Amino acid sequence: MEQLRAWRKARGMTVEEAGNKVGISGVQWHRYEAGSRRISVDRLASISALTGIPPHILRPGLADIFGPAPTKEAV
Repeated sequence: MEQLRAWRKARGMTVEEAGNKVGISGVQWHRYEAGSRRISVDRLASISALTGIPPHILRPGLADIFGPAPTKEAV
């Protein structure tokens, strides 16, 4: 997922540093960035809170558990 990679690189962080911030390995963070693994339900809220990337962007299919995606009028 390019948004995760862009967020991490903008802060000069390694995948290990980013992963440590949410309690996962750097390997797992890399898998999320590469799109080879989807962000787990257990990690979605913490990764969204850390990065500021909304859940509906990180996991469109799971975002309903956090409420509907904001509309343009609400932003």
